[in-house]
Amino acid sequence: MKIAFLIACCLSLTTLHAQTDHQVYHLVVAADGTGDCTTVQQAIDAVPVNNLDQFRIFIKAGTYHEHVFIPQGKSRVSLIGEGMDRVFITDDRKSGGPEAVPVDRGATMVVHANDVTIQGVSIVNEYGVKAQDGPQALALYAKGDRIAIDHCALLGYQDTYRTSEADNGRNYVSHSTIMGAVDFIYGNGNAWLEQCTIKINRREGGWIVAPKHQPVTKWGYVFNRCTLTADGNPAETSIWLGRPWHHQPQTVFLHTRAEITLPEEGWYPVMAGLPSVFAEYNTMDAKGHPLDLSKRINRYYRVGEDNDTTWCTAKNVLTDEEAALYTVEAVMGGEDHWQPRLIFQVPSQPFGYVLIDDKRIAVNQWGCFER
Repeated sequence: MKIAFLIACCLSLTTLHAQTDHQVYHLVVAADGTGDCTTVQQAIDAVPVNNLDQFRIFIKAGTYHEHVFIPQGKSRVSLIGEGMDRVFITDDRKSGGPEAVPVDRGATMVVHANDVTIQGVSIVNEYGVKAQDGPQALALYAKGDRIAIDHCALLGYQDTYRTSEADNGRNYVSHSTIMGAVDFIYGNGNAWLEQCTIKINRREGGWIVAPKHQPVTKWGYVFNRCTLTADGNPAETSIWLGRPWHHQPQTVFLHTRAEITLPEEGWYPVMAGLPSVFAEYNTMDAKGHPLDLSKRINRYYRVGEDNDTTWCTAKNVLTDEEAALYTVEAVMGGEDHWQPRLIFQVPSQPFGYVLIDDKRIAVNQWGCFER
């Protein structure tokens, strides 16, 4: 199945035909040679080390088959594509099985840097998408802090998207599609995903999340107003919300629209961790009717090396008061009061402009324009 067809099945953006100037973008990437660089990595390599201002890179429509690595010294980078149905960054490396390479070299895109913004692109691990099978094959490893993703697609099968390694590192994802089947959103840190499409590409079994949060992690994963779906008749697809990979995981689903079928238990009870919060609030079916959450499990266990079993009790359903505590300001703010929603808004006094479909569109300091 071609990648372009899969993207068409996901959330897509308006087709964009952009003319850019260097008053708005520092570099333009174009596979056809009409820009400053022909690959995304060439543009990353050109970013000044320890630059103080946001370095804006525009990516023209095309398919870029490459491994992209943004090292720690290349913080404050914005990757802005013409649209996730027109810009494809792809690779096919595996981080599991006999041909495995380390995750840092296996993921299609690896972000060690902080303050990285990605918009309007699809990041694809072709192995998982084409094989519809494991092993581990990542599309994105967003290891840094203050990483913001908007109107993108992250496509894979097993372990599609790995979040921050820092205990309270922050990933913000909005209006994007994340596709997979096995533990395909996993890792550490605080992640806020809002109005995203979580697309399942396995008919039954599998798990959406597999977190490994440490006890010091404040919030964990928060899914806000996301849709769980699948191709064909989504109701014929069944998947667990998640399982506890390591340590003391935390995940909440708020106002979720479940077009697929969730087991009545909701969560899988055993892996190598003992969760503190695996909970939901106002989960709905495809027609917007509230689901019965009374049978969601709250007991989890871990089997040790000596076959000894350790049990824990985790929060499974949030009250109105508890759900109200989960806001983007609380989860993403941190000590520096980060406001990722502002990244994807055009201010009253724009930084610059870009010509799209013969329209002059305002651009903010990150190089992002309102979709």
